[in-house]
Amino acid sequence: MQYRLLALDLDGTVVNHDLSVSPRVRKAIEAAQRAGVIVTIATGRMYGAAMPFARLLDIQAPLICYQGAVIQNASDAHIRFAATMPGAATAEAIAYLLANDIFVVAYIDEVLHIAHKRPELDVYLSYHPEGAEVRVCDDLQAVVHAHAPTKVLFVAQPEQVAPLLAELAARVGDRLVTTQSHALFGELTALGVNKGVALAELARQLDIPRDAVVAIGDQANDLEMVEWAGLGLAMGNAIAPLKAVANHILPTINEDGVAVAIEQFIL
Repeated sequence: MQYRLLALDLDGTVVNHDLSVSPRVRKAIEAAQRAGVIVTIATGRMYGAAMPFARLLDIQAPLICYQGAVIQNASDAHIRFAATMPGAATAEAIAYLLANDIFVVAYIDEVLHIAHKRPELDVYLSYHPEGAEVRVCDDLQAVVHAHAPTKVLFVAQPEQVAPLLAELAARVGDRLVTTQSHALFGELTALGVNKGVALAELARQLDIPRDAVVAIGDQANDLEMVEWAGLGLAMGNAIAPLKAVANHILPTINEDGVAVAIEQFIL
């Protein structure tokens, strides 16, 4: 099979915990693009937080951001697809999280809206050295009612994230998608949003068949795209459920799993 589109998760797949990308992975991505393969990023990060890595890797293709809620050109920032969250359900989810003393971020027009500054903000921003704009809101619930967010993220202790997501799914799961993107982060997006749906839409726009698409990831938010792709690959450091649905399991990020995938399946 001649693969034509490669979708890469960022954190834990391409980007290590120190926000670095190994030279071998960079060279492999460059080689794939030279060979005519379209390489895209599929990330939970917002567009402004994905673009530094797109520039680093010289990726010109449209980027899948916000867990698939946005597809946006790397070249000119044109938005090709966008899905925002319903105000009432989002406000309900935020009210529950704030009542449980959980730090919440609502993403509206590439600005981080928060109820108050807390140490968790610094934890979150440590993953975003690009310098995201932060706005403190007197009434975050009213803000999301008036201005539809693209995504909501919360920061909690690792043992809290899954139970919080389960409770949110019970409360608003008929109106919002809940997912875990990191040991410390839970996220909510509009119903029907995930990386798999976005990757299918991007492939449709680029006129690339499913069988010619490769997707690589490591976390729960990568499940749908790894399942959807013609070739779905899980990193060696991936969670067990992702490994269970992948066609192949790669070496870990510390072992340059993405480079191995490109060398083995694409070049």
